[in-house]
Amino acid sequence: MNSERLGKYAYRWPGPDFGSGGSWRRMGPLAYEMSMSETPEDLSRDSRWPALFPSSICYVATSDGSESVVERVVGASVVNRFPFVVAVSCCVKQLSSRHYARRAFPEALEKNCTAALQFFAPGDSVDRLARVIASTPDDEAGRRVALSGLATRSAQTNPAPVFADAYMAYEVRLVSPGRDSDGQKIYESPWTDVGSHRVYFLEVVAIQLRRDIAEGTSQILWRSLPVWSPSMAAGFSSPVSTPESQSLPNRYWKRYEPHYRFPSAGTAAFEPEGSAEEMATKHFPPLPETQLEVDDDRARWPCFFPSSLGMITAWSDERTPNVMPCGSTTVVSRQPFVIACCISYAAINVRYAPRATLSMVRRAGRFGCGVPYIDDRVVRSIEYTGNISFRDDPAKVEHAGLQVEQSASAPILPALPIHFDCEVIGEIKLGTHVMFLGEVRQIWVRGDVGPDNPLEWIPYASISPGLSTDK
Repeated sequence: MNSERLGKYAYRWPGPDFGSGGSWRRMGPLAYEMSMSETPEDLSRDSRWPALFPSSICYVATSDGSESVVERVVGASVVNRFPFVVAVSCCVKQLSSRHYARRAFPEALEKNCTAALQFFAPGDSVDRLARVIASTPDDEAGRRVALSGLATRSAQTNPAPVFADAYMAYEVRLVSPGRDSDGQKIYESPWTDVGSHRVYFLEVVAIQLRRDIAEGTSQILWRSLPVWSPSMAAGFSSPVSTPESQSLPNRYWKRYEPHYRFPSAGTAAFEPEGSAEEMATKHFPPLPETQLEVDDDRARWPCFFPSSLGMITAWSDERTPNVMPCGSTTVVSRQPFVIACCISYAAINVRYAPRATLSMVRRAGRFGCGVPYIDDRVVRSIEYTGNISFRDDPAKVEHAGLQVEQSASAPILPALPIHFDCEVIGEIKLGTHVMFLGEVRQIWVRGDVGPDNPLEWIPYASISPGLSTDK
């Protein structure tokens, strides 16, 4: 998958105004720095995210059976495995013409309690839907589905409209109160307010996947990291260690591939119970105990979900740097600018086990979030740090081939183009994972990032006929 094929869907950051005065400060030839001290006036003029965090785009529809509302959502993320929960964030406070208070969608979702998250490949259908949502006022949001002119059908488990051209739909409901494996209460409320946004926790009830994809005659292509070309050799040290060199030949090892293909030999198979209207469907039992899978491979996400990855950093008590790649990292609020990362605390298997990073972030009250990009050295470091615990290798950052910039708050990985320094302002227990809410206090950007050398990100997956394992 390349940007030539996807053309106008490629987002490039930074733009031409980057570094020209304003909040960014040049810190010598190697970096820019920005302290997050935005005023309401600043935001009303420009509420774009101050730096790129790669996030996918989906469309969420809800209905009471008579009136339907659809909204465009940036950064929907899987945040918990058992139960299988997705979080979506919706602006509920007026910041600017870009970030305005949505009323129709939150009111409808809270009334109906069910929805369908839908994913489109780039093309005419998603263009039309995006235009209709952008041009239809919030108080007329109930007209958007009809105005799009796109064919729909009802979801199988609720009345939400599912667009015929969506290749995948997650049917969801607002999560119910429950208890985790430790008997602790979870989801006393199905949403939480974080600054300018409301974050909804949606339990997956069923997944619809286009039949040709489920059968492997077509394939989803997802580039899960941005593309970027550094012009400075900085941030890398020794070669990345291998599993064999760590004398752990029998342990479960998760592979990482930023050019992700679903289905493929390296993914879990989608296991539908049936199909209708060209869609294969899998339903999920209502209780986490009946969903629980102890086997590492079967505990994977049961279907593709487009997510990017943050490199979460923290200091140990001894000021040793630690990093954990987190595929459940997303932006949940614009004011303040808040990044959420979800870290496993439940003891289920090797894939889902209590992480050393969890206690470090808790004790420090801070974490860093680095933005990785497609590069063989970066990918190898993601794979190593995602498989080796700090408990087994306190020098895991060094053994991953990464250098560390000393910082009072959280380690900075200068190999990565963007780093967010976050202060923990909240913690939510979700069942198998804890969501840490990190208010961004400072942003660090490498000196070779700029308008003439931007990061490129594409927030949509594409569909390819046939089954291939090539990159």
